[in-house]
Amino acid sequence: MPDSTPPEPARDEFDEAAAIRAANRFDIRRIIGGLFTLYGVVLVVVGLVGAHHVKVKASGINVNLWTGIGMLVFAALMLFWAFARPVQPEPPEAAGGEGSGRLRRAPA
Repeated sequence: MPDSTPPEPARDEFDEAAAIRAANRFDIRRIIGGLFTLYGVVLVVVGLVGAHHVKVKASGINVNLWTGIGMLVFAALMLFWAFARPVQPEPPEAAGGEGSGRLRRAPA
């Protein structure tokens, strides 16, 4: 009767792939890009459909519209950066030394 459990290396690869997906899903660049997109859209809508006296309050400049456009540009840059360079795991040969995280003591 053959054993139906997968070998350990396949399981480790699956766990590693799941960890990479989770790290990319909660990447701070995506969160910042999403929030700036949300706030930028709100400001652009308010700048386009808001009352006229509110739009020209700052020396005739529609501050909400221009700020919203700036936030959308920044959001696009953050999201492009997050999708163009996703989080990659640290290679095993670079993980040598003692300790964990970013600070490691070099092997003696």
